[in-house]
Amino acid sequence: MKIEERMRKFLVLATVALGFVFTACDDEDNLSSSVLIGNKSGSNVIAQLDTLYLDARAENLSGTMEYSWTVDGKEVSTASTYKFSQPKTGEYVIGLTVSDGNGETLQTNITAKVEGRFGKGTFILNEGNMSNETGTLTFVDSKGTAMDSAYYRVNQTLLGNVCQDLFISDSKIYVLSQNGAKNGGEGLLTIANADNLEKERIYDNATLSWPTNLAVIKEALYIRDNKGVYMLNTSTDALTFVEGTGGALKNRMAVVGEKVFVMGSKKLFVIQNGTVIHTIPFESALSGIAKAYDENLWVSCTNPASINKVNPLDYTVESHALDVSIGAGWGVAPAFSAKDDIVYFSNAGFNLYRHIFSQNKTEKVANIKDYVEDAGTYYNSLGVDPVSGEVYFATLKGFSEYKINDIAIFDFTKTPALQADIRNKNSFPAGVFFTENFK
Repeated sequence: MKIEERMRKFLVLATVALGFVFTACDDEDNLSSSVLIGNKSGSNVIAQLDTLYLDARAENLSGTMEYSWTVDGKEVSTASTYKFSQPKTGEYVIGLTVSDGNGETLQTNITAKVEGRFGKGTFILNEGNMSNETGTLTFVDSKGTAMDSAYYRVNQTLLGNVCQDLFISDSKIYVLSQNGAKNGGEGLLTIANADNLEKERIYDNATLSWPTNLAVIKEALYIRDNKGVYMLNTSTDALTFVEGTGGALKNRMAVVGEKVFVMGSKKLFVIQNGTVIHTIPFESALSGIAKAYDENLWVSCTNPASINKVNPLDYTVESHALDVSIGAGWGVAPAFSAKDDIVYFSNAGFNLYRHIFSQNKTEKVANIKDYVEDAGTYYNSLGVDPVSGEVYFATLKGFSEYKINDIAIFDFTKTPALQADIRNKNSFPAGVFFTENFK
């Protein structure tokens, strides 16, 4: 049966795979032309800074093709393929326009969703070189993939000079630096979204003198500096000194419930609602504190060496003497890190030990130098994943060769124990921080 009249031209819009197809029927040969966006990645949802590999797929167009890719209406490429990657979260409309030699033009688009990538994993906070650098943030995800300068990659701004501490609370991440806006750094305190590292605000204050450590309870942010501990109300920016905290040591604080625990020379300050409500005395100098798995508090002491479990409610102490010193060195990180009742420490050196508290047993685990060729300097670098039990040990080749460095990841239930060696991603580490420890 003959068709008396052919259609002159029609457009049909159909959803095919992950793209939209525009189809045009030619009035002479009935061959339809179409274009769609091919997606080799398999999904339109990616994490920040990951990549969608897209390509233009055109049929029955003739002559030289011209391509135009747009993101939210702005042209980004004129090639036949496009790699889409974004540092900021949100939904983005990716458009494609294809023109052929006969002047026919077809258009299509897809919507890509970019999700936060930093909500679960491990941060290694780096001081950077005081004289000519700022601090940086290295992130290791659950698959062991490391990204250096994660904060800069997201925001295109630099953290403060000589970063010292990090804390996560109520979906926000707080990064404290010692020298603030030096060498291009943006300030003493950076507050960002904890899931995506997108900057929310910068805080500076001339009162603070070389701040080193912080802890957060709701709107109260506690900062230790050369004088002692201050409380910053993040709603009003009011900064008040916590009386009685003179002599607070340059080391990480711990939060259990509504209380902040701060190290003094041979005592712990217990702070609640901006006031020292108690002090806990110890026989020897303290070298580290951390919240324990069971809502108690770990405390390490040197000379005589011990690891202690402190009840944060009645302040009773269960103490285990150690045959090996458990010093922190001169940095700002605790002398130990723990998973459940297993406490790892190295006495600021390369012989790694663990103390199994339930058995009151201490044993040598490894000499890090046997695994890491360029391990020359220990520097604030021990951390234990509270979920997997993997041990992170970051090292430098030396103070003058700090660009040669390693983040070694160990699992001492496996052979070989070294699971990964991430090279040249840390610069004078200020500590290892696991997102799970802040939940």
